[in-house]
Amino acid sequence: MKALLPILALAGAAVGQVPPPTPFQPGADVVVNMHDVDIAAVADQISRITGRTLILDPQVRGQVTVTSAEPLSNEAVWDLFQSVLRVHGFAAVRSGRVWRVVPQANAVRDVGGGYPGAQVTTRLIRLHNVAPETAARIFRPIVAQFGSVEPLTNPNAIVVTDYADNIRRIEALARALDGSGGTAFETITLARASAKEVGQAIQSLFGTAESAPKVAVDERSNVVLVRGDPRSVGEAKHMAERMDRPGGATPITRVIRLKNADAESVTDVLRGLLGGQDQSPNPIARTLANANPTIGAGAIGTSITNTPSTLATNPVTGATTTATTTSSTTLPLSSSSPQSTGFSTPDLAVQSAPELNAIVVRATPANLAQIQSMVEQLDVRRPQVMIEAAIVEITGDKAEALGVQFGLGKNLPGVTGATSSFTNIDVGIRDVLAALNVPLAAVASSSGFTGAISSGDSFQLLVQALGTSSKANLLSTPSITTLDNQPAQIVVGQNVPFRTGSYTTLAGGTTAPFTTIERQDVGLTLRIIPRIHDGEVVRLDVSQEVSSLTDPVSGAADLITNRRSIQTTVLADNAQTIVLGGLISDDRINSKSQVPVLGDIPIIGNAFKSRKLSQTKRTLFVFLRPTILRTAEQAAVATAGKYARLRSAEADLSDNSSLLLDPPKARLTVEIWGVY
Repeated sequence: MKALLPILALAGAAVGQVPPPTPFQPGADVVVNMHDVDIAAVADQISRITGRTLILDPQVRGQVTVTSAEPLSNEAVWDLFQSVLRVHGFAAVRSGRVWRVVPQANAVRDVGGGYPGAQVTTRLIRLHNVAPETAARIFRPIVAQFGSVEPLTNPNAIVVTDYADNIRRIEALARALDGSGGTAFETITLARASAKEVGQAIQSLFGTAESAPKVAVDERSNVVLVRGDPRSVGEAKHMAERMDRPGGATPITRVIRLKNADAESVTDVLRGLLGGQDQSPNPIARTLANANPTIGAGAIGTSITNTPSTLATNPVTGATTTATTTSSTTLPLSSSSPQSTGFSTPDLAVQSAPELNAIVVRATPANLAQIQSMVEQLDVRRPQVMIEAAIVEITGDKAEALGVQFGLGKNLPGVTGATSSFTNIDVGIRDVLAALNVPLAAVASSSGFTGAISSGDSFQLLVQALGTSSKANLLSTPSITTLDNQPAQIVVGQNVPFRTGSYTTLAGGTTAPFTTIERQDVGLTLRIIPRIHDGEVVRLDVSQEVSSLTDPVSGAADLITNRRSIQTTVLADNAQTIVLGGLISDDRINSKSQVPVLGDIPIIGNAFKSRKLSQTKRTLFVFLRPTILRTAEQAAVATAGKYARLRSAEADLSDNSSLLLDPPKARLTVEIWGVY
């Protein structure tokens, strides 16, 4: 049974006019004959014939003209409708149970199979040999204007959006292109040549094109890995075999220059790992060692004159004599230059070159590659640690004394008057009175108030009073920078002579007294070894000492020093302050002298006693802050900060204010960070 599409039943109808729809019989063949019919009316009839629900986008507009010479089935009518939409720049996209008619630029369908040829869809095409960028560049010109092709690296594929029939054509081309030649893989084990050098040579010959084989190197096993098309892989294998030919039985010699590490230290590490035997740094010393076992390799026996720091002083003439002793010792050869170290095994030999900070290795390619890998891991920049210490000591002394003395009898001095003298200035009043032969100088005190009352030469009353106080705020902030796990020391002070003994010699009937002295450092000493752990934690082995002379008198006898020392091991976080130790003391002394019984009488008893009260408070703490400097930029910032601190101290020297009229304020800030 044949039927004519109802919307075209009236061939002579006006353009764009459509007659009312007539009932359609399912399963009947359809003859299509349309002339300038609105596409919306065509979609309505197609929906009735195929049983599909169509939703038209507002942008879908236009007139349709199409004629079929033979009757079409329902599915053929649907294919014809999709072809009509494709010609006019539209497409039907399935969305669930309905179909959306939209412009081709918006027609995208999920990946799937079983699609008709005129349907717009998106397809993932996997590739095995061809690079996705290359495939996308090849297929982009044959994709529809509204479609797209995008490369993917994981997985190795391309994503194509186009009409289904065009995607089928692209898939066929991709299979043909991706399957041409296949992919080969080869593992080339080298016995003599270096895998790194052979791999670089192969890579440089083939270049970096996409079609070039991929080359990888395993230095540990001295193997070259090649992947690509069989022809290129075969050529690479042939080249590697040609380069792996022996050039004799001589191993390869390489000079490995170090950028950060020390050549001797790296050589010692390699010796411990590879179990080599020490090599003599000098052939002459090795010959001497073999001839005379008592002389060690690298050293010769010689006698020299040693001069210790022992002085002999003549107190009469003031001349100083130095006593010398002679001893025999052993000095190393070439002691003025660093000694090279090395070791050897049956398969290799390693020698350090300290002058160049390099290591010379002679070994097979496999052993050489292993040593180079270890040296690269050891040749890293070592971090530095800047240690800032703060020794803070605050001391306060206060003392008061009051005494009354009187005398009864004959021939007393008979001095009347009062003086006030102090010893913290250059010349006291008692010294002035003594120089003028004033009798009051005989009873005046060197420090404090002295009052004398006399009645002739039979009564003398002497009153003495003294009050002293001293405050000390001592702050020292030494700092030192050293490498990780490297000991460092800073000493700031004086080298003071201490007398250790004296004796007298008799030479030619003349007595010559001698005094022996020993010089010691007095001041501030900081010895430290930092060790950086994981987590920005620094372990510090600290030896801190502060010493000073009690009385800065000249001479080397009877010198007394104050000494404050700390030896400890602590853990401190990076740029964090930790207290090492300290002392808090509060000493009070009350001394009284009086006449028994009479001194206990209220009020009157003060004339028969003398009192003295003293109090000493001392607070001492030692703080320390480590700062890790891993890069050159961090070291430069720390250096700039210290230089700015130095410039600030230089500017403070121009301060001309009076200490008595304007006493300095407290130096300790609220936070510990301001101390450094």
